Amino acid sequence: MSEYYSRKFSLHPLLQVIGTKGFGNREFGFIVWEGEEEKFVRNYSFKTPIDLKEFMIEHGVKAAYVGAMYDPPPTPKTSITKLTWLGRELVFDLDLTDYDDIRTCGKGKDHVCRNCWPLIVDAALVIDETLREDFGFSKITWVFSGRRGLHAWVSDAVTLRFDEEVRDAIASYISPDNPLEETIPLSYQRRIFKIIVKKDFSELMKQDKKIARELWREAIKKLPRIDKKVTMDTVRLLRMPGSIHDATGKLVMIVKDIQSFYPDDAPTVWEILGIERRIFKNCEMR
Repeated sequence: MSEYYSRKFSLHPLLQVIGTKGFGNREFGFIVWEGEEEKFVRNYSFKTPIDLKEFMIEHGVKAAYVGAMYDPPPTPKTSITKLTWLGRELVFDLDLTDYDDIRTCGKGKDHVCRNCWPLIVDAALVIDETLREDFGFSKITWVFSGRRGLHAWVSDAVTLRFDEEVRDAIASYISPDNPLEETIPLSYQRRIFKIIVKKDFSELMKQDKKIARELWREAIKKLPRIDKKVTMDTVRLLRMPGSIHDATGKLVMIVKDIQSFYPDDAPTVWEILGIERRIFKNCEMR
């Protein structure tokens, strides 16, 4: 991990999401090694991005996370509960395991395949369009979690100060708890039909209302299933873009095109460093 963070790690993905303003007040968390044991630590802050990178190289961090901004900046000796919260981006967490009840591939929770991944793709497309068209946000960055999901970071200035109540309201609008019972805006219904059913809602209603209703009942099973605790929690840490997922070894990377991205597109730390190639070459030499 130290080799990756010294040779290949780029701060650009992280700064694309959180920017440089207020960087010194930002909280970071890590999984580090203490002897032969892993330990999760948080309440860290760094004056500059370079200081952050040097810390990650020195400690060979196994996983890295980023959170909110505080005044004064967090330190391991001072809990964030004693600091003044300054703000945090609006975030959404999509995970394939939340769709286990409708996945048809028949595999376990850690399984990802091209049969079930479209559930995440469609949900992300619905979220992205809703955030842009219904809420007017424009600075939205999608990040592959490194395992089986996507994170949406909304960095519009107005979102930084949203409290838990506002964040919960937005999350509930996008991901209603009881879609069969709740009144869903017509514009949102049209979006669901367009993205998930891939049919025009108005035209289908004109042709056959019964079929339209049946398709709607199936479509709402595939509505975005957001981990609302992640969206609501203003002090929650999220995986750092550009870091490595500790369970899979995959790069936590920015996704430029939701529709074409697939988890296999994310390289592993071993592939990035060319370790497999070097080992093979050494074996040949021997």
